Parts: sequence; structure tokens; C-alpha cells
Amino acid sequence: NKELVIGAGVLPLLEEIQQTSSYEAGTALYLNLSCLHEAKATIGSSGAIPFLVGCLRLPKTQCRFDALQAVYNLSTLESNIPRLLAAGVVANLAHILSGSGNTWPDKVIAVLCNLASTKQGRTEIIMFPGLLGSLALVLDSGTQVEQEQAVSCLLSLCVGDEQCSQLVLQEGVVPSLVSLSINGTSRGKDKAQKLLVHFRGLRERDPVNSSSQPLLTTNGSTREEPVEREVKSVVKFKSKSNRLGRVLSSMWKVKSLSIRRF
Repeated sequence: NKELVIGAGVLPLLEEIQQTSSYEAGTALYLNLSCLHEAKATIGSSGAIPFLVGCLRLPKTQCRFDALQAVYNLSTLESNIPRLLAAGVVANLAHILSGSGNTWPDKVIAVLCNLASTKQGRTEIIMFPGLLGSLALVLDSGTQVEQEQAVSCLLSLCVGDEQCSQLVLQEGVVPSLVSLSINGTSRGKDKAQKLLVHFRGLRERDPVNSSSQPLLTTNGSTREEPVEREVKSVVKFKSKSNRLGRVLSSMWKVKSLSIRRF
């Protein structure tokens, strides 16, 4: 049925709808049509993308949700990505991700992952103020699925881009990556481990870089490189927790033995 609708020339009608106040109807129809792979290129070249990107900032929740879903569907076709970027999609996605309600972070990051598959997309994501910080926040406090998507996006951004890697490290992501590599989904664990290995390799390849070698403090002593220091602090915390647990267990056993003897 969707193929018949496309063949019947419904897109010019949808473009007319864009000029009215029927945003809900337009986004809902674009969402349904964008599910059809054969229609993605046609929709992308029809002028629909600026309309959908603009709808990401509308106050009505359902309209924004439908627009976001449609944008995701269109972003799976690489030829649509330059049009999405030109329409300002990164700014609107960043606005949603950093909002007070932090609505649909998984869907927003899914679009960012698709955009990050191109060099232009990676550049815009990296350079947009606060966006890496928002991704780091999801990595730290999101659900397991959201964390999995956040680390996937960060991995796509960092591999092959030393500048981005340094910017991501400045967001303090290493403890979150260590935690995710232990407690995340199977895919999340794998991506977190790969990103940690990438950061370690970056340090080993560039020992001259001041951010990836022992650094001098004001009194002339050295301090550890950030990745190693943060990993060690997480491991040290876990070690202390385990020792405390063993001590408390031993104390309880001694107390129980004393009570039985009494």
C-alpha cells in the first residue's frame, strides 16, 4: 500500500500540508512512508527533511516523536545525511538530548550514530557545544540500552580521530567505560572494551603528548595519565569494597561464635 501511495504522487500533497498547521498529520504520514526503504531517497529529495527537522522543536510530544522516528528512518540512507546536516539536525538533536526531561535519548543517539558514519556528520557532532558532554552523561547514568548506544556513538566518533578522542577523555568517561565493560549488555561491554583499548593505544602511540604521559605537578613530582589514574581509582574502589565485605563477614562470624558459646 505504501508503494502505491508513493506511486500515486502523494509527496506533492504532503508538501502542501507543510504549508498549513497540520504538522501532526504531515509527520505521521512521513513516518509511515519512511519505513519503506524504496521511499527514503524520494522523501529525502522532496523537501521533507527541513520540515521534519523543524518539527523536532515543536511543543507537541507526539509530533516530535513521529518526526524523530522519521528522521531516524531517513538517516539510515547515507545520501540523506548531507540534507539532514544542512537542515540543522545536529542542533535539534542536541536540544532534545540536553533537555530537562531528557526525552528519548536512545532514539536521539541512534540518529547521531547514523550521522557519525560520515566525516561531515562526525565533524558537526564533535564541534557542537555540549553534545559530547550530553553523550558522556548518558554513558554514565542512562539505562543499559542507552549506555550501549552512547558508547557505540562515542566509539564511531573517536576511532581515527585523535582530536575527538582527547575531547571525549576530557569529559571523564573512563570510569563509566570501565563500569560498562563489566556490567553492561554484551554489545555494550564489547564497545566499552574497544574504546578503552583505543584510548590506551592512543596513549602508547603518542607518548610525547602532554595529556598521554606522566605529568609534572607544581612541586616537580609526577602524576599519572588520566586514563590510567581513573581506571586504577575504579579498581581500587572495588578492591576496598571487597576487603570491607570480607572484614565485616569475619566480624559477624566471630560474633555469632561468641553468642553460641555464651
